[in-house]
Amino acid sequence: MNIPYSISKSALQTHQHKMNHISHNISNVNTTGYKKKEVQFSELIHNAVTEQDVRLLEGSEDISLNTGVKIGTSKDSFTQGGLTQTGDPLHLAIGGNGFFGIRTADNELLLTRDGAFHLNSEGQIVNDRGDSLEMQITVPTNQWDTESLVISKSGEVLSQINGQETVVGFIPLYMPPHSTAIESTGGNTYRVGEGIELLTSNANPEAFGSVMSGHLEASTVDLAQSLMEMIMSQRAYSLNAQVIQSTDEIQSLINQFT
Repeated sequence: MNIPYSISKSALQTHQHKMNHISHNISNVNTTGYKKKEVQFSELIHNAVTEQDVRLLEGSEDISLNTGVKIGTSKDSFTQGGLTQTGDPLHLAIGGNGFFGIRTADNELLLTRDGAFHLNSEGQIVNDRGDSLEMQITVPTNQWDTESLVISKSGEVLSQINGQETVVGFIPLYMPPHSTAIESTGGNTYRVGEGIELLTSNANPEAFGSVMSGHLEASTVDLAQSLMEMIMSQRAYSLNAQVIQSTDEIQSLINQFT
C-alpha cells in the first residue's frame, strides 16, 4: 500500500479508537469510583530511507520514515478521586490505593472502588447490583443492630449489642501486586488475573488506605480536559481524512499522464 495511504489509515483507526475511549470517559463523569481510561500511541515500524529513494543531503545518516501509528497502551488511571460526603454510614470510600472486594452471584471475587453499599433484606451489605461486600464476619448478621452500625477507618464494623458497642465484622482492602494483574470487566469492577495472589490489608492496613464511612469517591474524569482531547482527536481525524482525499486526487492526476 502507498505510504501516505498507510499512515493516514492507521491515524484514522487510532483516533477513532481514542474518541471511543474519551466518549466512554465522558459518559462516566458522574459514576462513583470510576477511573478514566487513558490511551497512548506508538509509531509503527520505521523504513530506512536511502539515496535510491530520494536525494539526501551530504552527511545525512540514519534517516527513516515510519509507516503510521497504533494504539500503544490503553489502561485505567488509578489516581485518587475526590471524596463526596453523603452521611450514609454504608457509603464507603477509600483514602488510598486499595480496593473493596465484592462477591457476585457466581461467587466470583471482583475488585471495585465504588463504595455505594446498602443493606439488603437479609442484612447483608451489598451494592446496587446485589453483589455482597467481601468482609470477615465475627458476629452473625441477624444479631446486628442495623440502626447503630459504624464503620471505622481501619475497616472495623461495629454495632450495639446488649447495649455495648461490639466489633461484628471487618472489611479488608485488596491490592494487586501490579496494575496489569487486574482487568476491567465493565460495571466499574475489575477481575484478578488467573494465578494472581492479591495483597490484603490484614497484615498492614496503613499501606492500603483508610475506609471513609459516609463518603463516596468521585469519578477521576475531568470533563473540560476530556472535551478538549475529543476536539483535538476530531481535528486530527479530519486532517488525516483530507490527506487521504488529496493523495487520491494526486494519484488520479498521475494516472492520467501514464
